[in-house]
Amino acid sequence: MRRLKRKKQRKGAILALMVMVVLLLSMSSLALIRVGTEARLRTVRSGLQTGARFAADGGIERALYLMNQQLEAGTWTLDDVPTYHAHPLTASNADYTVGFSGDLMNGYQITSEGRSGNQTKTVRATVALTSPIAEDFAVFCRNELIAKSKSEIGGYNSSDPSDTDVDVKIGTQGSGDNAINLKKSTDLNADILIGPGGDPDAVIKSKDQLNINGEIFVLPIDYDLPPVTAPDYTASQGAIAGKNVTLNALDSGKYSSINISNGGTLSVNGDLTLYVTGDIDLKKDAAIEVKENATLEIYFDGDIDAQNSSGFNNQTEIPANLKLYGTGTQQKIDIKNSSDLYGVVYAPNAEMTVHNNVDAYGSFIVNTFELKNGGQIYYDEALKQVHEDDPLVRFTITRWEEL
Repeated sequence: MRRLKRKKQRKGAILALMVMVVLLLSMSSLALIRVGTEARLRTVRSGLQTGARFAADGGIERALYLMNQQLEAGTWTLDDVPTYHAHPLTASNADYTVGFSGDLMNGYQITSEGRSGNQTKTVRATVALTSPIAEDFAVFCRNELIAKSKSEIGGYNSSDPSDTDVDVKIGTQGSGDNAINLKKSTDLNADILIGPGGDPDAVIKSKDQLNINGEIFVLPIDYDLPPVTAPDYTASQGAIAGKNVTLNALDSGKYSSINISNGGTLSVNGDLTLYVTGDIDLKKDAAIEVKENATLEIYFDGDIDAQNSSGFNNQTEIPANLKLYGTGTQQKIDIKNSSDLYGVVYAPNAEMTVHNNVDAYGSFIVNTFELKNGGQIYYDEALKQVHEDDPLVRFTITRWEEL
């Protein structure tokens, strides 16, 4: 009897232990299921939040794309601001709602709410008009930038001479050795940008012998230099040639070439726009002269060859009043001004050389640039003031924030 009783007690203890083990396993399983469920819910929530953020960003990008499309087509108006409600994001179950506020002077604000499932994300971008020549570049090149000894690069503001706090940049898309070749004793009051993957010690020749008051940055990608489109003029009016030629606004149009004789002057009165399909030749001591209260824009497919003591005389001394846009694929700009050069050159496929100790004021964006004989270059901060009908103008994001 005692043995039977002990056996029953042992069986009871084992049964109780098994029950406890089962309960513990059940509790552990429930805990694991709960942890797994919560992890899955967090994963789902995180995925929905990511989808909502992608949708919000997509709304901003679509609005900006359409704004620039309208701007390029010349159809931009505030009444046509793109807004959307629950617009589906491509290849997803998310959507976005886009609103628009602000004005051209203070900047536009695009607000986009992305929704994915029960999750929402809201972002806001401030956008403003700009162009390559409004981006603080005194000089920017696709390839080599050369400045001789004792050169100086800095900035000023033609619309406010008291403004001495001017941001200035120079740079190159190049990343090879000596892509920026600044001779010793050069004073550089500017930031330097070099091409993707470049080593500043290799890209900037004689870097340790320069007086650099600025930072050096490596571009993550090539800086965008879009092509410029010439005005859509019809038939050519022939060549502009002679010793003393005067043109005004009514003479705007398409011409085959410009050729000014020795000691001659092409005088510009009023607001003149020329599209020159060939070369611009200025013989010895010749000049293209922009008179007071005048402006000149030249789009040119060929080369600019200015012989000894010839070049451009912008009497307004406002760089924005003389703009040269290179529209060819391989071009040369050779200037031997007898006076300071005030102007803007945007010719991403041109080799540009400035001679004769000339001081250059404005912005110069070309393929290669060489400043000879210790001249000086100053970016004009007034060029940051752009307008909707300017060439190369576009909307860009100046601030992006999550709300």
